[in-house]
Amino acid sequence: MSEKHLKFFKDLNQFYDVNYWRPPGKISKSVEFIISPEDKPAFTKDAEHLGIYLVTIMDNVQRAFDGQTVRSYVRRKMEQFDWRSYFKTIDIYKWLFDLGNEYPQEVYLESIGKTLENRDIIAVRILLGTGKRRPKVIVEGGIHAREWISPAFVTYMINQILHAPKSNNTALKEIAYAYEWYFVPILNPDGYEITHTSDRLWRKNSRGVDLNRNFGIAFGTVGVSFSSWDSSYCGDHAFSERESSSMASFVRSKSEDLEYYLAFHSYGQYMIIPYTFTKKHLENYEEVYAMGKKAALRIADKHGTGYTVGTAYDTVGYLTSGVSGCWVKKTFKVPYVMTFELRDEGYYGFALPPADILPTCEETMDGVLSLLSPTQRKLSQAKGGQGHNILDRLVTAWNIVLFIFVRYG
Repeated sequence: MSEKHLKFFKDLNQFYDVNYWRPPGKISKSVEFIISPEDKPAFTKDAEHLGIYLVTIMDNVQRAFDGQTVRSYVRRKMEQFDWRSYFKTIDIYKWLFDLGNEYPQEVYLESIGKTLENRDIIAVRILLGTGKRRPKVIVEGGIHAREWISPAFVTYMINQILHAPKSNNTALKEIAYAYEWYFVPILNPDGYEITHTSDRLWRKNSRGVDLNRNFGIAFGTVGVSFSSWDSSYCGDHAFSERESSSMASFVRSKSEDLEYYLAFHSYGQYMIIPYTFTKKHLENYEEVYAMGKKAALRIADKHGTGYTVGTAYDTVGYLTSGVSGCWVKKTFKVPYVMTFELRDEGYYGFALPPADILPTCEETMDGVLSLLSPTQRKLSQAKGGQGHNILDRLVTAWNIVLFIFVRYG
């Protein structure tokens, strides 16, 4: 693909009814989209005239969406909730409240805000055992409405952490007890509902704003649109939306000892490291990159699924601004921030079949366990070396004494 071809794809929605699944970025990256049957003949002719190579991945997208089974959940029948089908917001919330009732000592639910359509944005806190204060982990899901595998994985992770004490997985058990956990499974419940009722490919909230372009970092500078018709519409100003401002307030309230912020999206099989608005590798990028590469190996061990690790530009091939994880990292100096783009690489895309839900959750959980291993790094090291522990200070002092003895003794 040439620069001329790239411009053609960037301008595509000005001439045709298209919905980008993988928007134009680098010349070396593929562009994936659906186009209306009415526009396909004219588009194909224009593309052939420019010498563009086209591949039809899926002839009938609606058929693939129809295959994404959605189950209902009946209160207090927890065995009905599994990861072999998708669930709507109301059913996910019913299950979460049942978890809270069954495990009142470990699980605490709260509404961190209300959407325009008066839906609660539910956050789940899990704390296993008692004892000393622990570092915190915040897990974000469902910020983009059409990415159904995201809430599915976050609910799977909740279930895994909560039931870790009875697990034979020692790594899971260790990590479950090592942190104070916070989960927001569906940050965009209005949009998620729209994808179940009227527009399966709806991405934004009910006001038409892309919530993951609405956070207050490099707001509106790159990779966004100020047209409400576009899928990347960032809003009039940072935190203009109830969902993003509620999440910002929630993160701020938990920012002390916040060590990890993990956001889950789809699709592409990437682990994206801040920052999304620059090509540069900043702050502790190399450290997080090394952790991501180890996590990618763990993911591949389960089902052979390959992940690419890097910044947004390195992986998906474009820059963007106003992203939640970038704002969290910059504002609160959170050392370990990662955005996962889950399965697949593009054959099904947002139409990921129910048969892929559980394998996706299993392999991703292995990757998360690798990332969160307490042996990875101390929080203080990623914050510029401040607050070293007593052993570090003793070693430093001893080295100084030894130097003086050798130099002047």
